[in-house]
Amino acid sequence: MKILSEPIDALVKFKGREKPIPYKFRYLDEEEVYHEIKIDKIITIEETKIAGIRSYIYRCQSQIKGAEKLYEIKYIIGECRWELYKI
Repeated sequence: MKILSEPIDALVKFKGREKPIPYKFRYLDEEEVYHEIKIDKIITIEETKIAGIRSYIYRCQSQIKGAEKLYEIKYIIGECRWELYKI
């Protein structure tokens, strides 16, 4: 997988004090076109702490352009923001 760390807009479900559950997101590609991706399956959720920055990394799977793709999105807890981390 290639590391991107590009900002995304995410639609997320919060359930009590549990981790946020992403439902779908959109991102802007190199040609400045928005792509909307519905998350079909969350495979793993990993809590990390890199350089003192806590985050959750979600390994996900979706049907993109007719093919099953794996990718990772990251929620940075202290900044309350989402990134398309790896594709």
